[in-house]
Amino acid sequence: MATTEAISGLLVNSYYMDTISNNIANASTIGYKTSTPVFFDIFSRAHYSTSHQGSGVGVLSVIQNFNNGPLIATGRDLDLGIIENGFFRLLDPHGNVHYTRNGQFLLDENKNIINMQGMYLTGKNQLHSENNLNNTSDLEPINLNNSYILDGKATSEITLRAILKSNDSAIDNANDTFNHLSSSADYVIDIYNKEKEKEQLNISFSKTDKNTWKMNVESTKPSDDYNIRDINHSFDLKFNSDGKIISDTKFEIYSRNLKNKKITLDITGTVEKPDVNNTLDKINQNGYSTGFLKTFNILQNGEIIGIYSNQKTQSIGQILLSKFINPEKLQHESGSTWSATVESGQENTGIAGDLGFGIISEKSLEASNVDLNKELINMIIAQRNYQSNAQSFKTEDKIISTLINLK
Repeated sequence: MATTEAISGLLVNSYYMDTISNNIANASTIGYKTSTPVFFDIFSRAHYSTSHQGSGVGVLSVIQNFNNGPLIATGRDLDLGIIENGFFRLLDPHGNVHYTRNGQFLLDENKNIINMQGMYLTGKNQLHSENNLNNTSDLEPINLNNSYILDGKATSEITLRAILKSNDSAIDNANDTFNHLSSSADYVIDIYNKEKEKEQLNISFSKTDKNTWKMNVESTKPSDDYNIRDINHSFDLKFNSDGKIISDTKFEIYSRNLKNKKITLDITGTVEKPDVNNTLDKINQNGYSTGFLKTFNILQNGEIIGIYSNQKTQSIGQILLSKFINPEKLQHESGSTWSATVESGQENTGIAGDLGFGIISEKSLEASNVDLNKELINMIIAQRNYQSNAQSFKTEDKIISTLINLK
């Protein structure tokens, strides 16, 4: 009888309305994905006939639309969006794994990166040479606590490139170099000792003869009461007629009191030219003081770059993404999270931007992909379907009443 079909139509379209209403309610929910029910028709064999006839409608499943929602710029460091494929991988306090497109994260009191429900964002922690960036196994909650201090580094290398005036006058007495520095080239560079304390070196060049210079390297201040400088070296430099250096370009600098370890000074590229001012084209050293984490940036590949008070940067972690062969079969949970199922396939983890994974967008969030215009149209359709099935039920009820009243 048509009553069964009409009731199934009422139930299914009521469920359809619930799904549409849920989509509309979550139109502003970060990372939410639209759900759509899949209907199927029901057929049965009549007792009085060999043919099949329709017996109504049912809900086969609910499909989730994982198309990307629009990205919204927030300017907040721990707001993250994913462009294209992938999920953030979360670990709840009970050790259960969940997945989300909602990239609203914060730091807890232990410097763990967590979502608003207290689940830990997983990946790789502080990266060292032995911790390969491409190793996507053994994921763990990302914790920045061990990255808040960047140990200083003693200077071990200095590189410089000087341009010296070839037609400069030579000094009268090669042993009187330090009295004539102001007429030649005199430079000061900061270096760091074994205690990561800043010191200064004076590097100067004085011409002693044709195509011959003396390079002096000394501490700017005495290291003790006897007016003895911690570092004090002199090196002879020779150039050919074309101005290219033909003497050694790498020198070892040692400390008198061993406060500094050995420093290699590399002056490769230093040249002699006529009619130029003595200039220093390049000077660098590889030491730095102890620094404290001020802020951090998250790159498109998920690498977390710490920015320290000593102007240094360092990789302090790596966010890894997860993906599935059949994400529509993930189990939807509250808080815009999902969990894996047999139908979704096995989890595959990897680096953002590699092997089919999307990229991470820093300081932005992925909005819901709900299309309100489409949902309102679907609501009208579901409402009309419901009304039509209700009318079918009423009509069937009248027919039954007529049959009962037959005499």
